[in-house]
Amino acid sequence: MAGAHSLKHEIFISASVEKVRTALSTAEGLRGWNTPHVEGTGALGTQWNLKYTGRPEFSWRIDQDDPEEILWTCTRGPGDAVGTTAAFSFASAPDGRTRLSVVHGGWPHDEANFVKCNTIWGALVHHLRDYVESGASDPAFS
Repeated sequence: MAGAHSLKHEIFISASVEKVRTALSTAEGLRGWNTPHVEGTGALGTQWNLKYTGRPEFSWRIDQDDPEEILWTCTRGPGDAVGTTAAFSFASAPDGRTRLSVVHGGWPHDEANFVKCNTIWGALVHHLRDYVESGASDPAFS
């Protein structure tokens, strides 16, 4: 069944929902944990263009930017990435941390780039947590 596969990650971050959202919705925030090569304004309907040294470039259209969820749709990337979606959901945990759930969905199969992307998202969410908690920029990829 086409689009039936999703990568799923969840991490708890010792920061407010707003701080986590800022890291995902601003160019400065994305540069702090993803890649220093970010183009875009973060406005709804526009695109983030993410460039990586020696790796494929990605473009993500910002389709939703709500207090509880940000949704991107891939418009440029390798293999089966185009057309997939990345949903970032936020919830306040009882202990004051923020629970971030990342679902990269719409994959036609669970092989090849699906597996590689799962590893990459795992690294990315840890860099995101470390950046938001420390305030020190440390992009996962250059």
